[in-house]
Amino acid sequence: MSNLEKQHLIKIENLDPAYYFQSILEEAHRLKLLTDSELESIQLQSLQLLAKQTERYTRGESSSVRVETAQSIMQSIFYSIGIYLKSFPDPDLSIEVLKQSSLLELYQRGRKLIETQFDSAKQLLDTVHDNSLITDNLAYNDTMKGIPFFFSAYDLDFAAHDTPASIDYPLSNDKMELVGVEYIHNYLQMLFLENQFCKNFTEHDIHCLLSGYDDHYQDLLINIFGLVLTNAVASILANKKAAQLNIEPSDRQFLQYKLAQLSKDELDIILRDASTQLCEELNITNMFLQNHIAATALDLSARLKNALENDRLESVFISFKEKNTQPAFQFEDGEKMDDDLFRSIAAEIRDCRYVSDKIAIIRREIHSITDLVDILEGYCIFDAEFTGVFQSLGDMELALLLKKLPTHIIDPDLHFTENEKEWQNKLSCFFNEIDPARRENIRELADKIGLGHLNK
Repeated sequence: MSNLEKQHLIKIENLDPAYYFQSILEEAHRLKLLTDSELESIQLQSLQLLAKQTERYTRGESSSVRVETAQSIMQSIFYSIGIYLKSFPDPDLSIEVLKQSSLLELYQRGRKLIETQFDSAKQLLDTVHDNSLITDNLAYNDTMKGIPFFFSAYDLDFAAHDTPASIDYPLSNDKMELVGVEYIHNYLQMLFLENQFCKNFTEHDIHCLLSGYDDHYQDLLINIFGLVLTNAVASILANKKAAQLNIEPSDRQFLQYKLAQLSKDELDIILRDASTQLCEELNITNMFLQNHIAATALDLSARLKNALENDRLESVFISFKEKNTQPAFQFEDGEKMDDDLFRSIAAEIRDCRYVSDKIAIIRREIHSITDLVDILEGYCIFDAEFTGVFQSLGDMELALLLKKLPTHIIDPDLHFTENEKEWQNKLSCFFNEIDPARRENIRELADKIGLGHLNK
C-alpha cells in the first residue's frame, strides 16, 4: 500500500517553474489527485477571475479586451496562484490547499507574495549596485543599466509573468526557466554572490585574466565569476594561494602531471575539496555562496577531464595577459576646467546614488589629475566609494595621485583639510591592499614623474 501511495506523489521535476499552476493541475489530474468535477470547478473559477481582472484592467469601461490582452491577464492570474502554491514544500500539500480554498483567495495570497518579492528585489538591486564590478565587459555594464527598468515597467496585476528588462550578462547558473519577479529576484541574488566573490581579487588581476581569455573579452557574453573561480581553483590545485589568479605554463605542466591519470569521480572529489579550501582561504562564510562555488567547481569536472586527455589545459586554466600600456583614463595635465563647468559636473556626481554612475561621469568628463583631485576633495565621493573610484583607475593615474601626497604614507602631523585627509587616507589604505607586484610598479611610475609634469 505504501508503494502505491508513493507512485501517486507529484514529482517536483515534472512541474514547469514558469507555468507552475497549470502543470500542477495537469499532474494532479493525471494522478487522479483531482477529480474531473474538481478540475471543472477550478476552470470555472479561473474564468470568473479573468472577468473580474478584465473589469479592473478596463477600469469598468468594458467587459471585453483583445484576445492577446485576455491571454496575458489569465497568465498573470495563473502565475500569481503558482507563486503561492510554490511556497509549500510539498506539491501534494499544494493540491490539498487548492481543494480547500477558492481560486480568488489563492490569487490574492500569491499577489501579496509577488509584492513582497518585488520589494525584496528592489533592495537587492541597491546592494548589487553597491558591490558591482569595475569592468569593460559590455554585457555586464549594459545589464547593470538595464535591470532598473524592470522595476518601473513590471505590472504586478496584469502581467506578473512578464520580465521587462534587458539582461544580457550570463550567470554561472542562470535559472532561465524562471520568469517575472522570480527570475529577477533570483538573478540579483546570484549576481550579488558572484560580485562578492570577485571582490576578493583586484580589478587589475581580473582584467589581466579576462584579457588572457580573449583580447576582445569586452564584447563577449562571458561569466566573470566562472573564469575567476576556475583559475582560483587551479591555484589551489597547484599548491598556490587562491588569490594568485595567474596560472603560468609551469603550473599547467604540474597540474597535467598531477591530474592526468585521475578518473572523473576522483576529479570530482579533488575539485570539491579545492572549493572548500578556497572558501577557507578567502574567509567565505556565506552558505549560499559556498554552495554556489562548490557547484560551479564541480561543473568544471567534465571540461577539465577532456582538457587533460588532450593535453590542452590552457583552454581551461588561463595565463594573464597584462594590461595595455594605454591607461584606463586618458588624463591630460592641462589647464583646470572652467569653474562653472566643474561645479555642474561635481553636482551631477554628488547627486548620483551609485558609485558605478559616479565612475561613469568621471570617465566621461574628468580629463586632468587636478580636476580629479578636486572631485575627490569636493564632497562628491564618500566612504567606500573611494575604493571603487581607485579601482577604476589605471596604474599611471594612481601614480599621479600618489605623487600628489606629501609622502607615500601620510604624515598625521601635517595640516590638511578634512577633505584632503579623507581621500589621501583612503588612497593610502587602497594602495597598501593591492597586489604587491602592482604596488611596486605604481611606486616606480610615481618615482619617475617629475614635479613639473604634475604642475603643468
